Amino acid sequence: MLSTERLRVLAAVARAGSFAGAGAELYVTASAVSQQMAVLEREVGATLFERGPRGVRLTFAGEALAAQAEEVLSKLRDALVEVEAIAACGGGRVGLGSFPTATYSFAARAVAEFRARYPAVEVRFVDGEPAESIARLRARELDLAVVFDLETWSVARSYEGTMVAEETDVELLDFCEDPFFLLVPVGHRLAPATLVSLDQVAGEPFIGSSHDCGPWGPDFTRACRRAGFEPNFELRYSSVDFTALQAFVAAGLGLTLLPRLATGWIRDDVVLLPLEAGPIRRVKIALPAGSYRSPATTAMIEVLREVAGIGG
Repeated sequence: MLSTERLRVLAAVARAGSFAGAGAELYVTASAVSQQMAVLEREVGATLFERGPRGVRLTFAGEALAAQAEEVLSKLRDALVEVEAIAACGGGRVGLGSFPTATYSFAARAVAEFRARYPAVEVRFVDGEPAESIARLRARELDLAVVFDLETWSVARSYEGTMVAEETDVELLDFCEDPFFLLVPVGHRLAPATLVSLDQVAGEPFIGSSHDCGPWGPDFTRACRRAGFEPNFELRYSSVDFTALQAFVAAGLGLTLLPRLATGWIRDDVVLLPLEAGPIRRVKIALPAGSYRSPATTAMIEVLREVAGIGG
């Protein structure tokens, strides 16, 4: 029988593309990874890697074994979860991911509430962007995550525009809608408005994250085109941090959009305005597709909905 620990190391090497990368993921040295893989090659009687100056590349045999290793490890994790769930919420653990504005708005409070109700359940919480949580779900490092998508932006798409997984790798449960608001500096011509239509921002420079203000940029572009104009993205300045974007707006470098979950703290030198027909983030609960849903996971979903004030 093959060692499940060596299969876990092989899967990490396949993901990282190098012994050093796998070592960093597993908190061991690259030398230790190399030794484990040498033992594995002797056990299976086949060459699993092509070693080169830029890292390692899986051979056909290595790819086949790595694919099976992921499946075996996934089944073992499910088995462990199921065994732990026998005691319902009287023990075991649950891993929750969230993105920063959801963490700020309700997820952190949900973790505190869950721990108060189920003190015997170990909670692991990781804050990160949706695509990062999706990758962790796919690797079964998390049991569930609060994520978001938009009409033209997948939950599995990173801020760099790459896909970290197939959407079929996760199950998505609707949670709530998170509409975007317009942010302008004090003294801007639109600052006195109570509602802004899209045609009123034609020609204004907009600042966001990379890739045309993604992830809301593609939806905003569609909406602007329906209103009869092309949006003007100011790509010389960018940030994924909404506090930093407020600073850009306050400095007069452009306008931006903020989702409702990010409006808990607004500078006094900017003005937040409702935007008619603007983009909407669709907040969802993501779980690994086809995985066993433990009682602790179900309980966490219930607590998240309760703390956020959302019906089941």
